[in-house]
Amino acid sequence: MFAKLTTAVTLAAGLAAGAAQADTLRFSSFEPPVAFVTATVFPQWAENVAAATNGEVTVQMFPGGTLGRSPAQQLQMVEDGVADIAFLVPGYNPGVFPGLSVGELPFTVTNAVDGSRAMWQMFEQGLLAGEFDRVKVLGVFTTAPQAVATVGSVMMPEDIRGMNLRASSPMLLGAIESMGAVAVGGITAANLAESISRGVISGSFNDWNAMRSFRVAEAVDHVLEVPMGTSPLMVVMNRARFDALTPEQQAAIDSVSGAAFSELFGAAFDGQCAAVRADAVAEGRLTITTPSQEQLDAWRVASQPSTDAWLAQDPANAVLLDAFRAAMAH
Repeated sequence: MFAKLTTAVTLAAGLAAGAAQADTLRFSSFEPPVAFVTATVFPQWAENVAAATNGEVTVQMFPGGTLGRSPAQQLQMVEDGVADIAFLVPGYNPGVFPGLSVGELPFTVTNAVDGSRAMWQMFEQGLLAGEFDRVKVLGVFTTAPQAVATVGSVMMPEDIRGMNLRASSPMLLGAIESMGAVAVGGITAANLAESISRGVISGSFNDWNAMRSFRVAEAVDHVLEVPMGTSPLMVVMNRARFDALTPEQQAAIDSVSGAAFSELFGAAFDGQCAAVRADAVAEGRLTITTPSQEQLDAWRVASQPSTDAWLAQDPANAVLLDAFRAAMAH
């Protein structure tokens, strides 16, 4: 009898200890470990998760593609359970989250804070078309506007005619084509600097953070700061993994995700872009051009066909664009 009681007490203690152990979620990022978002923003969110769950749920970062190197594979990795959470660039999964393309439109997003806040509002309101039910969406963001980073001076739209230029999304590739340049897709961010140095492409559309993270700024010599759209981004979680957490843990994660995650991401991203730009100015190697109103007007007109094509894809897109702009204005 005593032996049975001792066994029961030991088993109960073991179960209690197991329940007290933190549930660790694996967070995959294809970015290099030193890339700003992966090194700073996502770890901060992970700390927020641990604090909100009183340490019951922790998040372990797996940067540098240690769980899977291809940006295009991150969504499938989450669905397959290879990673519990992953950082996605939806542009690498064409057709899966088409509504997010509103953030890619040139001359729409002016900064990452407003763009990310508006994107989450559009998601919450169900205005974004896409296969979101495949995963648990933790965050939807936009980068800061992408500038034109090139080898050689580019001042007006006609200057890029015939140039091989890369962008990360179909929308931006369409904008490049509409201006008479050769749109080059399929080059991942990790291969950007090498592709520019080898002359495969003459430049790329990137924000200042990406220019540093992927060494684009080392490969080009001129940056024209026209707002040529952004790269919408996501952080998603395996739905079954999320559903397996307790309701209290789910609510705690939700409290630091969504709108709160958008604010965290946007503020940090804008701050980093400003810091990278300031460093580039201080270094003095790059020629950085802040466009005149005449230049802005010319680029706006030249890129408008890509926006018109996007509007023609779906009657709902006009409503989405109006709502997105309104959300950014508040």
